[in-house]
Amino acid sequence: MTAMLCVTINYRAFTELRGEITENKGLADQIQNLTDENLALQDEIHNLKTDPKTIEREAKKLGLGRSSEKSLVPAN
Repeated sequence: MTAMLCVTINYRAFTELRGEITENKGLADQIQNLTDENLALQDEIHNLKTDPKTIEREAKKLGLGRSSEKSLVPAN
């Protein structure tokens, strides 16, 4: 009787531990993905602040160009 109780308690604890290990791995993977995304965004911010080609490309996307360039304006 006592042995069966010990086995049941240990199995339950093992099952909970295995679930927590799986959850921990999932969270660690999520943290890594978010860290990678954060680093990529930091690089993008740096380029937007300092790289003339990146600034120009993004300005063109917004319809902003140099004053010497002709911009196509859609007719309504």
